[in-house]
Parts: sequence; structure tokens; C-alpha cells
Amino acid sequence: MSEDAGILRRDFRHRGTPYSFRWNIEHHRTIGRDTGDSAALWGHLQAVLRGSVPEEPFNSPFFRRASSLRLRKMTPHKRIGLYRRFLRSGMITESIDDSLVRLLRQYQQRRGLNTHNTDHSILEEFVQRDPQTVAMEVPVWSESLALSGHIDLVRIIDGAVQVCDYKPGPLEQTKRRFLQSLPQVAAYGEMMAHHLASTLRTALEAPLLPKIRCAIFDSHTSWHFGAEMYMHLVAASLIPGLE
Repeated sequence: MSEDAGILRRDFRHRGTPYSFRWNIEHHRTIGRDTGDSAALWGHLQAVLRGSVPEEPFNSPFFRRASSLRLRKMTPHKRIGLYRRFLRSGMITESIDDSLVRLLRQYQQRRGLNTHNTDHSILEEFVQRDPQTVAMEVPVWSESLALSGHIDLVRIIDGAVQVCDYKPGPLEQTKRRFLQSLPQVAAYGEMMAHHLASTLRTALEAPLLPKIRCAIFDSHTSWHFGAEMYMHLVAASLIPGLE
């Protein structure tokens, strides 16, 4: 565990892959750490910082990595139809100029990067400079779902915890790339909801269900949806292997 200008860090190695959890406690304190979902998130991040992360969900073959989840194979026509249904129903909202996209472009420019393939190290800029970003590489897990994973960025927006995943790539492949990532990022949101909906919430006088928003973004656009997307995909049998 290390500390650098208000950013706390703990390194993990899960299935042989290193992950560097970082928590900007100054950003979190400024947003507020004493009430609601922000307080519940503070508790989870404190546990991660202490190393209170179980080994089994991240190393056992009986747990799936959320990053391995994909939509069931379908024809391009059906895939586009699914995308359009999500948009019409309001389950997904799309933006080409929200704060995630604007900040990413700004940070790429700051580093002299003008490419859609900027690697994940650019996310350090969010942790250091974006006052709404509180942490990166946040481990989440769920015994009941038999899933685990690491969230790229966690932000707090208007009192809601925002789970963000960066998916860079060419503009012409954005819809396909984001659609395939829906199960992964929705699972992150569902697992985060499990962590925040703990007995601690009673003491915090917080609502029973935490307010979790999910986002997939690159330098072109972003998609936003609720954590309930995961159970919707499962119920619709759209994620193979979860029947």
C-alpha cells in the first residue's frame, strides 16, 4: 500500500495479472463520505485498501471473470435490432459529448495523444484530475453470481455511483464493441450494487437499493445504462453459459 498526493494505492495480482487499485480520497472527501451511496462506497474502498479482498473469487476456476461475458452470437441484423430496442426503451442512452468523452479527449490532448487506441494508462488522468472520479481498478466480486472483476473507473455523479469501462477502438466498430461489452459492464454494476447494499446501509440511513449507473466510453462516444441491465440480459438468455 502506498500514498501519493492524496491518492492511496494497493497492488493486487489476480490469475497472474497485476492490478493497481488507486483511490483519490481527497476527491471522495470533497464529494462527501458520510451519507448515502458515497458513504457505502467509502466503506468498500477502505476494505479494498486494507486488502480485505477474498482470493477465491479472483483465482478459483468456479468463478467467471466479468470480462469473459459476451452477448450470445447473433446476426448483424439482430444485433442492430437489439441496440435499437435498447435505445427506444431508454435502457441505454448515448452521448458524444458527455463529461467522460470530453475529459478523455482533453487528457489525450494533454499527453499529445490523438489516437483511438490510447491505452488504459490514460485513466490515471481521471483519478488525478477529475474531481468526480474517486478510484480506478476497483475489485468487485459476488459469491451468489460466481463472478469477479476490476472496474476501470468509479465516479460519483449527482449522488449516484458510476461504474465506467474504457473500450478504445475505431469509430466504425464502436456499436459492435460496446454492445459486446454490455454483459461485462452491467455485471460490474450488479456486483457493485451487492457490495453497497450491505448492512452498513441501515446505519447510514441510506435507501435499501444503491443507485448505480454504468458507462462504456471511448474518445468518440459513451453509453449509459443502469446496473439492472445485467439481470435483464440474464432473464432474456442473452449471455451464454448463464442459463
